[in-house]
Amino acid sequence: MDFSTTIYDSTQHDNFYPPASTGQALSASEITSFISEILSTLELEKLGEIYFRQLNGFFSLTGLSLSDLDTRWVYGNAKLSSTLVAIPLPGVTSQEGKPATAHYYFAVPLSLSERNALEQLHELFAKQVAQAQSFLRLHQMTTKDVLTGLGNRSGFDQALIRQLGWAQRHEEGFSLLVIDLDNFKSVNDSHGHREGDNVLVHVASQLQQVLRDEDEAFRFGGDEFCCLLDCQTQFQLECAASRIQLSINQSSYLRRMNVSFSLGGAIYREGDDTGKLFDRADAALYKVKQSGKNNYLAA
Repeated sequence: MDFSTTIYDSTQHDNFYPPASTGQALSASEITSFISEILSTLELEKLGEIYFRQLNGFFSLTGLSLSDLDTRWVYGNAKLSSTLVAIPLPGVTSQEGKPATAHYYFAVPLSLSERNALEQLHELFAKQVAQAQSFLRLHQMTTKDVLTGLGNRSGFDQALIRQLGWAQRHEEGFSLLVIDLDNFKSVNDSHGHREGDNVLVHVASQLQQVLRDEDEAFRFGGDEFCCLLDCQTQFQLECAASRIQLSINQSSYLRRMNVSFSLGGAIYREGDDTGKLFDRADAALYKVKQSGKNNYLAA
């Protein structure tokens, strides 16, 4: 996909529109069909795909960029000769929290009636995107741990189901780490629950720093954390566990609090469900806790 075009928005010039308006206004049935499809989902990525497909039925569209929402959401194959039309998305914010814009690329300039039709469809699309963003923010509130900012138990359950589905469809493995803080109870007993909260926040920060972009960390509950990792072999999983342990053991704050990590790991196997995978990792963690803590074992 080539969206590295330097074409300006030619609609800002008086001679942009063809002298004859060749396009036709959208019919009531076309608008109804468009709205029906747009309202069929609140998933932002799917919404972009539906919108691009629908626009291709009305215009000579070569590309659509919604990269303000997500850098991956670029559709079609725009050429340097394409006509660019950039229209703000009212009520929609970019990844940086700024007003978002949709960029449309056309094979030929739009007629005046086509431009009017585009603006009409764009307005309907923008309203649904704003609704989808609101839904996403609400959903994140229910799947995020308020204290640490990591995913919570519900977020972990959903992510694990999603990861299992991907692994089964594409035959791509992944790994699960279950992590328990050693001696955490003594922090609460000796320093109070506020200091215990500080320990949990610090651990979450350490995990976010050491994990890669493709990995996910969650606060499973209490002083237990889980990580879903893009690791397909025992060696890769062991390396990931070692990085995490090293980060924790090198923390002067956690050493002062006498907190270390016990980790249990498991790699996805064909036929696994969420229960089987988690039970293997949890059983490995239990063996570590029973044999002296501050170690890693894979099942």
